[in-house]
Amino acid sequence: MSTRIHPVIMCGGAGTRLWPVSTSAHPKQFHRLVTDHTVFQDTVLRLQADGFEAPIIISNQAYADLIRDQLAAIGVKPQAVILEPAARNTAAVAAVAARFVADKDADGLCLLLPSDHYIGVPETFRAAILQASPVSRNGLITTFGIRPDRPETGFGYIQRGEPVEGAVRRIAAFREKPDLETATAYFQDPEFSWNAGIFLFPAGLMIAEMEALAPDILDAASAALEAAVETEGNLLLDPDCFKSVRSISLDYAIMEKTDRAAVYAPLDCQWNDIGTWSMIDTLRQRTGDLEPILIDAANCTVYSDDGHQVAFVGVENVSLIISGNRILVAAKDRTQDVGAVVKAIRERGDTPDA
Repeated sequence: MSTRIHPVIMCGGAGTRLWPVSTSAHPKQFHRLVTDHTVFQDTVLRLQADGFEAPIIISNQAYADLIRDQLAAIGVKPQAVILEPAARNTAAVAAVAARFVADKDADGLCLLLPSDHYIGVPETFRAAILQASPVSRNGLITTFGIRPDRPETGFGYIQRGEPVEGAVRRIAAFREKPDLETATAYFQDPEFSWNAGIFLFPAGLMIAEMEALAPDILDAASAALEAAVETEGNLLLDPDCFKSVRSISLDYAIMEKTDRAAVYAPLDCQWNDIGTWSMIDTLRQRTGDLEPILIDAANCTVYSDDGHQVAFVGVENVSLIISGNRILVAAKDRTQDVGAVVKAIRERGDTPDA
């Protein structure tokens, strides 16, 4: 039996570690950071393939115009654009997605995934989803574990358990972001993989698990969807109902409690969460960027949306980011701390978006 897979793309995050380009008004997923498409457009395009339905987009209502414009630019018509009046984390999104898909396709699978990830081998990613879909259809919420290529302290990890079928195993444990010693141990143990926050599940199963484990989230999210209003071709969730939803991740609310959790791992698809400027430096494929001039300088890069000509003299391992009147200069090994800049700007009473 062939089951329809409904991609549900989450694109509400702000991405403060990629300031000054990523701002609350125009976050990272809507920028051309890696390729000549925006990160959001790349996410949509990699799922334009046999076996996948048109995407469902769930995002903050502030990004409605960005979403519609960027979808139109790549010629993709979504099933729906569902707008959140407030941020309420991934459990709320999963509840809305499950209800929406179940109402349209009782046997459908939801593929819940972020809009701000890079996947270098999309055909491998799609093949993994298709391979996992029969297992998920039989009653599992399957996440996808990325094979680590380094000890990474910035990601959560998944420990594989008992075999189910093929590359799908039960989940033995979720592990929080580790210290370097623990991350090194995880990296050396083949039973551990990075948690990419991508989920494949029957819509009806997610509803049942939420009824059992997080009924308050399901009830409030369902009420918000039932009372949603159509506006300019989008579906705006009811503000009063949705703002009452408890804000918690799907991992905490469901995955760490359910006995239906599984993981497809290890997945080798050149995945990256595009979380820092240093990561973007290693991935960038954009055309037309002006190469910096290096004089007695090494391992320095520039990202500019204005075509500035930049020169580095006598420095090493420096990233220079220019966006309008905002400029960031950072050591490459400190780009993970850029979010602190946004915090500092706010603390002095200014806006990081100015």
